[in-house]
Amino acid sequence: MTVKSFEVSDPVLSSLKGFALANPSITLVPEEKVLFRETASDKIAIISGGGTGHEPSHAGFIGQGMLSGAVCGDIFASPSTKQILNAIRLVNAKSSGVLLLVKNYTGDVLHFGLSAERARALGINCHVVVIGDDVAVGREKGGMVGRRALAGTVLVHKITGAFAEAHSAKYGLDGTSKAAQIVIDSLVTIGSSLDHCKVPGRKFETTLEATQMEVGMGIHNEPGVQTLEPIPSTEELISKHMLPKLLDQNDKDRAFVDFKKDDEVVLLVNNLGGVSNFIISAIAEKTHTFLKEQYGITPKKIMSGTLMTAFNGNGFSITLLNATKASKELNTAFPEIKSVFELLDAYTDAPGWSPGFFEAKSAPSIDSAVLQTDVKVTEVGNYDFNSFSKWMKAGAEQIIKAEPHITQLDTQVGDGDCGYTLVAGVNGITKDLNVISKTSLSEAMAQVSDIIESSMGGTSGGLYSILISGLSHGIIQTCKNKSEPVTKEIFAESLEIALETLYKYTRARIGSSTLIDALEPFVKEFASSKDFKKAVAAAEAGAKSTATFEAKFGRASYVSDSSSVEDPGAVGFVEFLKGVESVF
Repeated sequence: MTVKSFEVSDPVLSSLKGFALANPSITLVPEEKVLFRETASDKIAIISGGGTGHEPSHAGFIGQGMLSGAVCGDIFASPSTKQILNAIRLVNAKSSGVLLLVKNYTGDVLHFGLSAERARALGINCHVVVIGDDVAVGREKGGMVGRRALAGTVLVHKITGAFAEAHSAKYGLDGTSKAAQIVIDSLVTIGSSLDHCKVPGRKFETTLEATQMEVGMGIHNEPGVQTLEPIPSTEELISKHMLPKLLDQNDKDRAFVDFKKDDEVVLLVNNLGGVSNFIISAIAEKTHTFLKEQYGITPKKIMSGTLMTAFNGNGFSITLLNATKASKELNTAFPEIKSVFELLDAYTDAPGWSPGFFEAKSAPSIDSAVLQTDVKVTEVGNYDFNSFSKWMKAGAEQIIKAEPHITQLDTQVGDGDCGYTLVAGVNGITKDLNVISKTSLSEAMAQVSDIIESSMGGTSGGLYSILISGLSHGIIQTCKNKSEPVTKEIFAESLEIALETLYKYTRARIGSSTLIDALEPFVKEFASSKDFKKAVAAAEAGAKSTATFEAKFGRASYVSDSSSVEDPGAVGFVEFLKGVESVF
């Protein structure tokens, strides 16, 4: 099927430059794909972001009373840790702390999480709050991953931004984070679409027939949880397929927020990009009617518009905010706030927020010194660089040799790129061995973390980068000075700290059919025995076990039967260890 579309060269950067030209109070840092505004020094700055393709999210919500900055990745792809950390540095220079509002997608959580860790290591007051409002994937299927972030994200931006503007000078970063979490815990969203979107620069692809549509689609062209055929009327779609998923308290798998008839409710009808404003307004009216007739709910505030898109996605989403619940919890924590509507209706000049308006301001200048990204950590832990170099090269050679097998596994349970990603990571390390510190293992690990995050990308890059950054922090905590050699005991304790650091940003654990099934046994065995060969054997046993149960994380969790295939990430980790073991 041919779909006509306008195409431009370098669409991501061109779009950001065009946005900055139209909004002169916002500064664009082109090389980092970061946009930011001035923030008062006594207030908390708020940063969000993610892959491009969701405009006006997130850059459109930069403004007084909303976001302080946005970090933009490539199309539907998380920005890098380097980009995010530089955004943190820029807004932190004129604020009292930085809150990262992160959509609950694996790459975003990992990269924003690693950035927060690095920011805190630099002495920056920084917190992460993860947003999830989707009900399409219920508790059983979503498992430990949690709810995806959809259009409810923009309500979190608005309400938290207003809180930061009016109250963060008093309540600080902890209070601002708490306010955001209260809103998240009061939100539910469901989306639907007639077809997939057309991604710029790519051929249009769809699995839907002309007589089909999907309910529960995300915002990255991922399939929905239910295909409807024939396509129902819009009224039937709303009343029979969408609202029940939001409000049926008997559906324990999806009843994330309790709604009662007398609750004050905010209704947001969001255009995924390809629906006319005419029809969106009509959908808002129909939804309002069904809420009143079928559930006894009369929304106190109705909002509709184009806020969180998937390019030209021919669909819409419905978000409900239980304002009664949110108001009560906000008032308990912050007595000055009587109602969430105070924050929702507060002034903002963010260009993407429909009640806002343009007000000319002088854009902030770019402090180039803030953008320096050299990895600087406390230098401790003397080690043998020659042995380290030999181990890295041997591990890399083994990964390259095993790549076809890893790729073959990933074509069965993933998207087929795991082997190539791991090869890119080990090649990045071996290529840059000459720039790694030869005297301090803490600094060397911090540098390796940065190399991996830059060379691997994706979820694997984020996981390994956080792990190795945690290892660097572990060495700093366990070594006294730069001259103290890193013993097996110190390294074992540092590995345990690294694993705990990783566990802050992923809910995957033993039995999830992921890298963790090999990593945790390796760490625990080495911590116990201090025997590398025994630890490798434990990791291999863990990797093999992943072929005996269903995956709970990543793309493999969406495959109907992944229980007979070893997890490629776990296998790749073991192959690297085997390479090291061969020259140990």
